[in-house]
Amino acid sequence: MTLDARARAFAEGLQRSTIRVDPVARLEELGRRRRRRRVARVATALATAIALAVVAWIGVREAERVAPIVNPPPGSLGRVVATIPVGASPVDVLVGQDAVWVANAAQGTVSRVDPAANTVTGTIQVGRNPVRLAAGFGSIWVANETSQTVSRIDARTGQPQATIPVTGHVAPEDLAVGAGAVWVRRHVRLWRLDPATNTMADETGDWEVGGAGTAVVDRLLWLSGNTFSGVGQIVRVDPATSRVVDRFTTAGSGALVVGGGSVWQAGITTQSIYRYDPSSKRLLAQIPVGVVAKHLTADAESLWVSSDSGRVIRIDLATNQVIGTFQVDGRAPAVAVGHGSVWIVDTAHAALLRVRPG
Repeated sequence: MTLDARARAFAEGLQRSTIRVDPVARLEELGRRRRRRRVARVATALATAIALAVVAWIGVREAERVAPIVNPPPGSLGRVVATIPVGASPVDVLVGQDAVWVANAAQGTVSRVDPAANTVTGTIQVGRNPVRLAAGFGSIWVANETSQTVSRIDARTGQPQATIPVTGHVAPEDLAVGAGAVWVRRHVRLWRLDPATNTMADETGDWEVGGAGTAVVDRLLWLSGNTFSGVGQIVRVDPATSRVVDRFTTAGSGALVVGGGSVWQAGITTQSIYRYDPSSKRLLAQIPVGVVAKHLTADAESLWVSSDSGRVIRIDLATNQVIGTFQVDGRAPAVAVGHGSVWIVDTAHAALLRVRPG
């Protein structure tokens, strides 16, 4: 083969082995790839936006559930008509027929307030750290937590009558009056205080419900709290035998009060108030209040809620709606109603506020 022939054969082989590229087809392929990348980027951005929106919606719903907005605004409950100085760190208030009583925890005293003059007419020394007041059998009863005693005060004269040690040297935290006795409670422990003899007997049963919600309804004890497993319950107990009559699971576990033909229980984690029918135990209403209720009291028309956040709330018994609120600078751990007024403990200023409802 000549040199020219070999050259031509090499060139033809090289041409056959070369990958041919069509410039027009290449440009079309590049365009398709760019469009696919743009579509992918748009889809990714859209999916991200949807995910963020879902997270934000869930966050808003969760915030609404935990801390609902309470209307009407603070100050709509009424106006302050008197500010009455009392002892240091007032924590509870009780309205009697002729006087208003205030437990002063830091001072270890109870102030007797004349509602006609809005002045303190007596200061009674009780035990250390009085935390709860109750009225019954012609007396005012005071649970002294640190002293582990209950003080008895004559409701008419304001004079001390007795100091009764809690059996077993246990600090009392709640009181209830009814079924012929004063009931003293600490977590799952319960004592029956006989007002005829000023003696105390341990009546603790097998209910295993701790908390500070105690009431007497139709001659049965109602105990509110959590079980050892953390489940909220109300337990009904026969005071004659200390045996559980029945129990039912609830969403609340806090303070308990009777009013308007219903039993009311505070929900701690839900920041709500629960209303139950005392006969059927059926839940009648759940009312968001936006605070952790410390104390409940009721009159013929309203339920009153106080809190350590300083918010006092009025709920209409007929509609289960919040119809008034009041804000204290500091803690407002207790509220009471009587003599045409709402009486609010103002712990930060060592005062009792008298509010005329609007």
